Amino acid sequence: MHILIMLKSCISRVVLAMSLNLLIGQVHASQNIGVFVSLSMPKTLLIQTLRESAHLHIPAFLNGLHHNSMPQTARLVMDLSKEVPNLNLQIDPTAFERFGIHQVPALVVDDGKKFDVIYGNLTLIEGLSRMAGNGDSGLTQDDVRGMSGE
Repeated sequence: MHILIMLKSCISRVVLAMSLNLLIGQVHASQNIGVFVSLSMPKTLLIQTLRESAHLHIPAFLNGLHHNSMPQTARLVMDLSKEVPNLNLQIDPTAFERFGIHQVPALVVDDGKKFDVIYGNLTLIEGLSRMAGNGDSGLTQDDVRGMSGE
Protein backbone atom coordinates (compact mmCIF):
# COMPACT_ATOMS: atom_id res chain seq x y z
CA MET A 1 0.00 0.00 0.00
CA HIS A 2 2.80 2.43 0.93
CA ILE A 3 4.58 1.76 -2.39
CA LEU A 4 1.35 2.42 -4.32
CA ILE A 5 0.89 5.80 -2.61
CA MET A 6 4.50 6.73 -3.35
CA LEU A 7 4.06 5.69 -6.98
CA LYS A 8 0.89 7.79 -7.34
CA SER A 9 2.70 10.76 -5.80
CA CYS A 10 5.62 10.36 -8.24
CA ILE A 11 3.25 10.07 -11.22
CA SER A 12 1.40 13.21 -10.09
CA ARG A 13 4.69 15.12 -9.88
CA VAL A 14 5.73 13.92 -13.35
CA VAL A 15 2.37 14.93 -14.85
CA LEU A 16 2.60 18.33 -13.12
CA ALA A 17 6.17 18.81 -14.36
CA MET A 18 5.12 17.88 -17.90
CA SER A 19 2.21 20.33 -17.72
CA LEU A 20 4.46 23.11 -16.45
CA ASN A 21 7.06 22.30 -19.10
CA LEU A 22 4.47 22.99 -21.80
CA LEU A 23 4.12 26.52 -20.44
CA ILE A 24 7.80 27.29 -19.91
CA GLY A 25 9.01 30.02 -22.18
CA GLN A 26 5.57 30.86 -23.54
CA VAL A 27 4.05 34.34 -23.55
CA HIS A 28 0.93 33.21 -25.40
CA ALA A 29 0.04 29.74 -26.66
CA SER A 30 1.43 30.83 -30.03
CA GLN A 31 4.66 32.50 -28.80
CA ASN A 32 7.75 30.80 -27.46
CA ILE A 33 10.81 32.52 -26.05
CA GLY A 34 14.29 31.07 -25.70
CA VAL A 35 17.75 32.34 -24.88
CA PHE A 36 20.80 30.89 -26.62
CA VAL A 37 24.04 30.66 -24.67
CA SER A 38 27.43 28.96 -24.67
CA LEU A 39 29.54 27.53 -21.89
CA SER A 40 32.44 29.50 -23.38
CA MET A 41 30.73 32.84 -22.61
CA PRO A 42 32.31 34.87 -19.80
CA LYS A 43 31.15 33.19 -16.59
CA THR A 44 29.59 36.35 -15.13
CA LEU A 45 27.53 36.95 -18.27
CA LEU A 46 26.51 33.29 -18.48
CA ILE A 47 25.39 33.16 -14.83
CA GLN A 48 23.54 36.49 -15.12
CA THR A 49 21.72 35.33 -18.27
CA LEU A 50 20.83 31.92 -16.82
CA ARG A 51 19.58 33.43 -13.54
CA GLU A 52 17.27 35.79 -15.39
CA SER A 53 16.08 33.05 -17.73
CA ALA A 54 15.28 30.81 -14.75
CA HIS A 55 13.47 33.66 -13.00
CA LEU A 56 11.38 34.40 -16.11
CA HIS A 57 10.84 30.69 -16.94
CA ILE A 58 12.61 31.10 -20.29
CA PRO A 59 14.52 28.01 -21.39
CA ALA A 60 18.21 28.39 -22.27
CA PHE A 61 19.79 26.44 -25.11
CA LEU A 62 23.31 25.18 -25.76
CA ASN A 63 24.47 24.26 -29.26
CA GLY A 64 26.32 21.12 -28.17
CA LEU A 65 28.67 19.52 -25.70
CA HIS A 66 31.54 21.44 -24.12
CA HIS A 67 34.72 20.24 -25.91
CA ASN A 68 32.62 17.35 -27.32
CA SER A 69 32.66 15.77 -23.86
CA MET A 70 29.55 14.63 -22.06
CA PRO A 71 31.38 14.30 -18.70
CA GLN A 72 32.78 17.86 -18.95
CA THR A 73 29.41 19.23 -20.01
CA ALA A 74 27.61 17.40 -17.21
CA ARG A 75 30.14 18.69 -14.66
CA LEU A 76 29.75 22.30 -15.88
CA VAL A 77 25.95 22.07 -15.90
CA MET A 78 25.96 20.62 -12.36
CA ASP A 79 28.18 23.50 -11.22
CA LEU A 80 25.85 26.00 -12.91
CA SER A 81 22.80 24.43 -11.28
CA LYS A 82 24.36 25.16 -7.87
CA GLU A 83 24.58 28.85 -8.76
CA VAL A 84 21.32 29.10 -10.72
CA PRO A 85 18.26 27.70 -8.92
CA ASN A 86 15.67 26.18 -11.28
CA LEU A 87 18.15 26.08 -14.17
CA ASN A 88 16.43 25.14 -17.44
CA LEU A 89 19.33 24.44 -19.80
CA GLN A 90 18.89 22.22 -22.84
CA ILE A 91 21.29 21.01 -25.51
CA ASP A 92 19.53 21.59 -28.83
CA PRO A 93 21.66 22.23 -31.93
CA THR A 94 18.53 22.07 -34.11
CA ALA A 95 17.15 25.18 -32.38
CA PHE A 96 20.38 27.02 -33.25
CA GLU A 97 19.95 25.93 -36.88
CA ARG A 98 16.24 26.74 -37.04
CA PHE A 99 16.81 30.33 -35.91
CA GLY A 100 20.19 30.82 -37.57
CA ILE A 101 21.99 31.52 -34.29
CA HIS A 102 25.74 31.94 -34.85
CA GLN A 103 26.62 34.14 -31.88
CA VAL A 104 25.53 34.27 -28.26
CA PRO A 105 23.85 35.44 -26.18
CA ALA A 106 20.81 35.55 -28.43
CA LEU A 107 17.17 35.95 -27.45
CA VAL A 108 14.43 34.53 -29.70
CA VAL A 109 10.67 35.10 -29.74
CA ASP A 110 8.92 32.67 -32.08
CA ASP A 111 5.23 32.53 -33.02
CA GLY A 112 5.58 29.32 -35.04
CA LYS A 113 5.64 31.08 -38.40
CA LYS A 114 7.87 34.11 -37.85
CA PHE A 115 10.51 34.84 -35.25
CA ASP A 116 12.57 37.72 -33.92
CA VAL A 117 16.17 37.55 -32.67
CA ILE A 118 18.18 40.07 -30.70
CA TYR A 119 21.86 39.61 -29.85
CA GLY A 120 24.09 41.08 -27.21
CA ASN A 121 24.76 41.66 -23.56
CA LEU A 122 21.48 43.08 -22.28
CA THR A 123 18.97 41.81 -19.81
CA LEU A 124 16.30 39.50 -21.20
CA ILE A 125 13.57 41.98 -20.24
CA GLU A 126 15.45 44.75 -22.07
CA GLY A 127 15.82 42.53 -25.13
CA LEU A 128 12.13 41.62 -25.06
CA SER A 129 11.19 45.28 -24.62
CA ARG A 130 13.25 46.21 -27.67
CA MET A 131 11.55 43.49 -29.75
CA ALA A 132 8.01 44.24 -28.54
CA GLY A 133 6.01 46.00 -31.19
CA ASN A 134 9.01 46.14 -33.53
CA GLY A 135 9.29 42.59 -34.81
CA ASP A 136 7.32 39.95 -36.65
CA SER A 137 6.54 37.64 -33.72
CA GLY A 138 3.65 39.71 -32.33
CA LEU A 139 5.24 40.31 -28.93
CA THR A 140 3.76 43.39 -27.24
CA GLN A 141 4.88 45.69 -24.43
CA ASP A 142 1.94 44.33 -22.39
CA ASP A 143 3.40 40.81 -22.80
CA VAL A 144 6.77 42.03 -21.52
CA ARG A 145 5.20 43.88 -18.59
CA GLY A 146 3.33 40.70 -17.69
CA MET A 147 6.52 38.67 -17.72
CA SER A 148 8.41 41.18 -15.60
CA GLY A 149 5.60 41.42 -13.07
CA GLU A 150 4.77 45.06 -13.74
